[in-house]
Amino acid sequence: MSIQDNHNHFCIYCGAKLIPNQHFCSQCGKEISHDEEVETVQRPSEYGPEVEKIANEYNVKQARAKELVEKLFDPSHMSYQKFTAAIEKSNGLFDNQLIVARKMIELDDGNNPVVKRELENKIKTLNSFIDKMEDLINELVIQLSSNKDDDADINNLFSEMDDLIDSVKDY
Repeated sequence: MSIQDNHNHFCIYCGAKLIPNQHFCSQCGKEISHDEEVETVQRPSEYGPEVEKIANEYNVKQARAKELVEKLFDPSHMSYQKFTAAIEKSNGLFDNQLIVARKMIELDDGNNPVVKRELENKIKTLNSFIDKMEDLINELVIQLSSNKDDDADINNLFSEMDDLIDSVKDY
């Protein structure tokens, strides 16, 4: 017995208890109508694979960024701590956005334009994390290959990452 067929356990005319699959009431003789079970099949969201691809891409990029920070800076160096803290903060916010996107995918039946629009916005947000992580990787590679003492590019990138993190907090 499922929760959906609870109303079929008693006769609606006399209140007598009914046996499952009974077609007539044994007390009053009235015909009993049974609701047909409607089986719903939820089709997978078109956004599921895209969000998972974004999640995998972000994980690869953040691991690469951590690796470069470890190569470029000594763990006792202040820049090392700054970058690892920024990457960890970015990871936490990305994970929160990813959880929300996955929950939205569960709600996506393909017919709701609001869910579709919000999912597209969430995907743009997730991609912005990837873009900033890619920028960080590029700057770290340049810094590693040039060994220059000018930290202006890295400081600008660091401030851009902070701006991204602050803007995502508004969501």
